[in-house]
Amino acid sequence: MSTETHPSAWTSAKGSLFIFAISVSLALYTSAYETAVVPLLGDVPTHKYLNYVVQGSTALGLALPKLSTSKNLILLGVLTFLTPYTSYWVGAHAARLMDPIKSPLITHLSILAPIIALAVSLAMSIDARLAMLVLAANALQLRPLLELAANMLSLEVTSDTIFTVLGSISAIVWTWQKIGTEEIIPRKGQAGKNNIQRIRAALPMIIPFVAFILPRLLSPTLSGHFQFPFESPAYPLRILFSKQSITGLIVVGELPPPLSTESSTALHSIRYLRASHSILGGVWTDDKIVTLDNDEPPLTDEAGTPLGDSIYSAFVLQEAARLVNSTSLGKAEPGGNALVIGLGAGISATAFSRHGISPTIVEIDPAVYDAARHYFGLPDFGQDRVFLEDARRWVSQRQTSIGSFESHGLAKYNIVVHDCFSGGGVPEHLFSMEFFTDLKALMTPEGVIAVNFAGKLASDASRAVLTTLLKVFGQCRAFHDSVESVSEEQFYSDFINLVFFCSASSVPLTFRTAVKDDYLNSYLRRHILSSLPEREVALHQIRGSRLWSGETEERFLLTDANNKLNEWQRDEALDHWKLMRELLPATVWETY
Repeated sequence: MSTETHPSAWTSAKGSLFIFAISVSLALYTSAYETAVVPLLGDVPTHKYLNYVVQGSTALGLALPKLSTSKNLILLGVLTFLTPYTSYWVGAHAARLMDPIKSPLITHLSILAPIIALAVSLAMSIDARLAMLVLAANALQLRPLLELAANMLSLEVTSDTIFTVLGSISAIVWTWQKIGTEEIIPRKGQAGKNNIQRIRAALPMIIPFVAFILPRLLSPTLSGHFQFPFESPAYPLRILFSKQSITGLIVVGELPPPLSTESSTALHSIRYLRASHSILGGVWTDDKIVTLDNDEPPLTDEAGTPLGDSIYSAFVLQEAARLVNSTSLGKAEPGGNALVIGLGAGISATAFSRHGISPTIVEIDPAVYDAARHYFGLPDFGQDRVFLEDARRWVSQRQTSIGSFESHGLAKYNIVVHDCFSGGGVPEHLFSMEFFTDLKALMTPEGVIAVNFAGKLASDASRAVLTTLLKVFGQCRAFHDSVESVSEEQFYSDFINLVFFCSASSVPLTFRTAVKDDYLNSYLRRHILSSLPEREVALHQIRGSRLWSGETEERFLLTDANNKLNEWQRDEALDHWKLMRELLPATVWETY
């Protein structure tokens, strides 16, 4: 008596390994997908409902009718290879709806959901019980662990590369599974037919090689375009620099002057620094460069191109820290040290240097620093004054070695500029009471900190930042950078830049009147610094009319253990996304 053995493509051990591989691959795919669409959809809008789509697609995959393994693999391979195109074009057209909720949802459901559902269905067809345990529990939560491992290993892998590798793996497994099935095992008299079947089965193997040989087929973005500047054929736009970096996509672009007076109403003659879906800073260029003294040449970039004033007033407003009466700098004494946390285009750091103050820069993203140096005229302050790392860690290390810090002749800071806003929000770990306390230890007794915060001024997030700063420093004043005065209604509805000036000094925080030397030959500086009284925002307007009790303070005090800043900023980040879309045309956001 004999027992017939039914061949199976997957043994139990192979099945378990394959399901684990599916879980890891899905995590990699989702991470790469996020990276691909964030420049179009923004960070907060992209992630608002992403996990719901992931979980819903996982549940759908568990219930889907099971396709054959070969059909499932080839569908996954094709969709993965197409993702650089589909994620870009679907994301770009969805973003033109100007809706930070619908636009990401349309993109997620069109691109990400089918991949997850097919992959889960594939795992179910291999071993339903193991797939239920691994995938129904949302194995995509491996994503943060993989991202952490990549950061620790300093791996710089583009999303296009991940899509190509995953698509290649799917094609290879499909070929291996096809060749290994019984239908193309050689039979007597059918050698020629079986050879043809093998060739047909191996055809998908060609796709990865084509993708690697012709990298420009991978994506419609500039990821494979190494010749800059890039001139957009669809719009008067020039891209000078584009790089995927640790904080997202970093782009330097220019909107040149119009060729005719008919198109002069469009925004033009600016150079901007972009991080994903946010403008970190920029300057006016070409015919919009205007100086107080025409005999004094404007600043230039590394190539000698003239640069005008900042397109954002907030960076100039930060320079008012020099005017505080209680400080030696406010008394117009030369010298001093400034710490700049969050570089942007380097407007404040460059201005301090021109005033004879020695800046120290702490910026987490090397690509931002490179862009500021090459394209926005930031001077070279030396390696001992530039630190490309997370500010929380840097400040903590400096604070713990404060004795050694002073013994080596490194003076404390007279001015600190804290500007970490990007993408509609700020990193909450740089706004806690513990962080500001460490920061205060690096400042002189009369030192002044200027903290930039953008959002709705009478919001929980603004109240929390003000409450925390007052708790640490004791006294603060707030100023807005708007061109016009801010009404009571605008405090609740408009997205406004606010700069808090705070000091632990026992002397009241007052500002001297700005003089010609403070303007650095700039109309913008004269306008902003000479109108400080009109720009002041009463602190009670930010705190609100509620009775400010100890319980209220405890609710809004930001600590490492209790910090809801990111949660409070989410809705404001959606408003910021829409504001950015109104500020610049869609083509600008779609060219990177």
